[in-house]
Amino acid sequence: KPLLLLNPSRGGGGLNSAPEKQYAFTLAEVLITLGIIGIVAAMTLPSLINNQRNKALQTALKKAYSRHSDALMLVKAEAGVDNIFNEFVIYDKNAGGYYRKNEFINMYRSKLKIIGKCKYKKRIRNYSNTEDAYIDIGGTATPKTLLSDGTCMDLVINAGTIGITIDINGADKGPNRLGHDVFTFHVNKKGMWEPVKMTKLYTDAELEDLKNQYLSQSENGQLSASQIAGIEQKGRPCSIKSKQKGNGIGCTWYALNDINPDDNSSRYWENLPK
Repeated sequence: KPLLLLNPSRGGGGLNSAPEKQYAFTLAEVLITLGIIGIVAAMTLPSLINNQRNKALQTALKKAYSRHSDALMLVKAEAGVDNIFNEFVIYDKNAGGYYRKNEFINMYRSKLKIIGKCKYKKRIRNYSNTEDAYIDIGGTATPKTLLSDGTCMDLVINAGTIGITIDINGADKGPNRLGHDVFTFHVNKKGMWEPVKMTKLYTDAELEDLKNQYLSQSENGQLSASQIAGIEQKGRPCSIKSKQKGNGIGCTWYALNDINPDDNSSRYWENLPK
């Protein structure tokens, strides 16, 4: 005889018990659910990717700082001096300016593995992405020397400072912006690499006053290159509020300490300008 399967979950059982009703999602319900999942993913995924990228940049900056600090220590050992600044930042007009700068630069470069030159398709941008970057304290706006770890650097002695600009992930990877993946350091009076920090955020009105002051002193009614540099880098800016081409020069200290320059109670890497 054929077996009769009863549904034990139904009360009573027996021949008169109704078969259990099967439930399933309709096609419309499935599509709506998938749509909601897609919307949530579209809203959260870019943020997750951005946070992961910024975390990688933060780690790369710390590694670069450590690597170049080690290189400076090796230069000290080779030169047999305690203070790099006092030894090499010596200006003599009759001797052609900073006459020991090439000696220092060659010694420093010998402590790193150089494999070529960095080639940028576009100019580096400033911190707030409003202008092409203008860098003076740490070299040019495009670090030219490619190192074996994929970073780029430019090293100079100028205006009483040994400065270095470092692109911590190289020319081929973005965003190629000051304060994002391009950072500046200078050798302080103790002879150590020091992350550059903003000294003051100047308003547009204050910068315009400075420009007019320079123009009033000019014989030809034009600004000199040094005056333009002074305006664009005044205060070593690092702020979303600044439109200066040098905006981002003073971001290195904030980035290493993970402090937002526009709100010291929040984190630097979580609040990078778009």
